[in-house]
Amino acid sequence: MATFKIIDVRKIPSAEPNRMGKLDHLVTYQLDAFRTYMVTIAADALTEDILKEAIRKDLEAMDRFTGKEFST
Repeated sequence: MATFKIIDVRKIPSAEPNRMGKLDHLVTYQLDAFRTYMVTIAADALTEDILKEAIRKDLEAMDRFTGKEFST
């Protein structure tokens, strides 16, 4: 897993249809000075392990296409 720094954690209303009326944490994290990203985690489920797993999944999703070239 990449090394990352947590920049900010905010509670926001959930945008997921099955979580309407509940709160989520919007976590902003940074890999380096040029790469800053966000993940959303249910407010009732925020632990260090869940945070690491959410960021790992986010990075894996981005890596699927990083460096690939496409043409139309």
